[in-house]
Amino acid sequence: MIREKQFCVGKVLKVTRKIYDVAIDGNIIQCVVRGKVTLDDSKYSSVRTGDNVKLSLVSDSEGIIQEILPRKTIISRNIESRIYKEHIVAANIDQILIIVSTCKPSFKSGLLDRYLIIADKNDLKAIICINKIDVASIKDFEIYKEEYTKLGYPVLFVSAIKNTGIEVLKKSLKDKVTLLVGHSGVGKSSIIKAIDPKHEVKTQSVSEKTSKGLHTTSSVQLFPLSFGGFAGDTPGIRELGLWNLLKKDLKYYYKEIEKFAIDCQFADCNHSNEPGCAVKKAVDENKIFHERYRNYLNIYASLKSASYQ
Repeated sequence: MIREKQFCVGKVLKVTRKIYDVAIDGNIIQCVVRGKVTLDDSKYSSVRTGDNVKLSLVSDSEGIIQEILPRKTIISRNIESRIYKEHIVAANIDQILIIVSTCKPSFKSGLLDRYLIIADKNDLKAIICINKIDVASIKDFEIYKEEYTKLGYPVLFVSAIKNTGIEVLKKSLKDKVTLLVGHSGVGKSSIIKAIDPKHEVKTQSVSEKTSKGLHTTSSVQLFPLSFGGFAGDTPGIRELGLWNLLKKDLKYYYKEIEKFAIDCQFADCNHSNEPGCAVKKAVDENKIFHERYRNYLNIYASLKSASYQ
């Protein structure tokens, strides 16, 4: 019986105000925090989804979180309205599943590249999932599969509605803690329901007026998967900040740009209009995917040089 354990360790699945859903041995109990909890040698911290926590049980369904165990990874974003304060989205994630849709909302490779940077920056495996292939021609998206696969990123074609590609996707998620990311409306919640129908995840179609996704998830939540592992649903983030990334370091998260940058005439070349730029030459010679290069320039322009970015 779960009540026979006075102290135990669990994983935080969901944070709702001051209530924490924690998974313990296949059971989900509701926990609270009294006072401050510690993390990494008495540093105080807020409990986040994905945290492994030490807690004391007061009943079969209630507990008190005493300590946050060391985090092996965190996913963060910055919030400009809070003067570039770091906001931890989730902890202890093994990989991220980047979901983009063929349409409604439209495919955006720039947002895809931003998520890939976040994955690489946090040493996380990234899997690209192109959803809604049932309402578009796969031929229009083969170029993305070809280009991103060459860079080492797996690309899966999926239809959550038609259950296409779901079995292959499940193999990629098995026994991993996976965070699903992407714009609102791309199908994150629908994919969770497709891979594990026992979960009642709210879904909603895109706005007919704006063709943008409607928010159905208000906070990060992990769902235990019946075949092993956890899948995390995230709120759609329309403006994704890149926490603590400097302009000068962006090239390291574009493998193909880093490869050619060593041959640039100037060491501080930003690969836009400088003379002797080996990267621009590689783009002109189709050695670098033109769309990826445009995304690089756009992201570069959005970053700051100061250390607080």
